[in-house]
Amino acid sequence: MDTKDIALFEKDNLNYIYTFSGEKYIYDFSALEEIEELLDPKIFFRANRQTIINIAAVHVVKPQGNQKLSVQLKSPLKLEVDISREKATLFRKWMDR
Repeated sequence: MDTKDIALFEKDNLNYIYTFSGEKYIYDFSALEEIEELLDPKIFFRANRQTIINIAAVHVVKPQGNQKLSVQLKSPLKLEVDISREKATLFRKWMDR
């Protein structure tokens, strides 16, 4: 799978890849840190402990309480990803490039 097709990496009980077409796959990496090292930081951002998002998947960014952000992803995903207070400033800079 080409990374241009990947909208999101998520670590839950299992590890998932979500594509822009809305498909969901299980992947083998034991940690998101391993994946993060392989990805282009201009395109992918580590949003929190469980999630890495593709800049092209971002639909809306909403401020939350306590300086956190919530990112709504584009259809067909329609998922919301929380950006921690610690990463919110970095995320805004990443989006503004």
